[in-house]
Amino acid sequence: MSGEYQTISGIASAKHVVKKSRFYGEATAIQNRDEAKTFVADIEGRIRQATHYCYAYSLGQGDAKMEYVTDAGEPKNSAGPPILAAIHATGLSNTIIVVARYYGGINLGIGGLIRAYGSCARLSLENANIVNLNYYQDLNIKTSYNHIGTVVTLCKRLGGQIINIEYDPNPNIAIRIKQTELETFQERIQNIGTTSTSLK
Repeated sequence: MSGEYQTISGIASAKHVVKKSRFYGEATAIQNRDEAKTFVADIEGRIRQATHYCYAYSLGQGDAKMEYVTDAGEPKNSAGPPILAAIHATGLSNTIIVVARYYGGINLGIGGLIRAYGSCARLSLENANIVNLNYYQDLNIKTSYNHIGTVVTLCKRLGGQIINIEYDPNPNIAIRIKQTELETFQERIQNIGTTSTSLK
């Protein structure tokens, strides 16, 4: 499994009009399903009165890959799948595209919807700034007070991030570590009697 992937920096957007129906797409990077839900909710709050908010996202790679599509009330497979196909075509990961539609009074048919949603999604990605990033794994570390400093130092040395530290009743450290450094990190903390569990 590669430790790097390509995704979007910031938010990329595009507009597309087909037979008076207006389509507005936005794409961005996400790390998990919660971030996807937050992004969709934000668009629903900013792009008001749209008749549909269809989207798709792809997270992770290999056996850990997670993908989701929704037609959001449009005919089955007419919106979500073509949006996901646009993500696949670019090879991006950890990416979500939301396409909001304002119905223009003229039915587009399933074929027309597939083309319209797919085109808007592709246009959004054409306007995107693509960056290379590392895959990370979130871990919860249970350790003793004596080893907090050791865990924190090791995490930072391997290019990881400290998300949070709880001290009561026992020390728990939430960290984010590169996938390429995960095995090394886990081996080293086991040597000091510290355990780790994955965070969703």
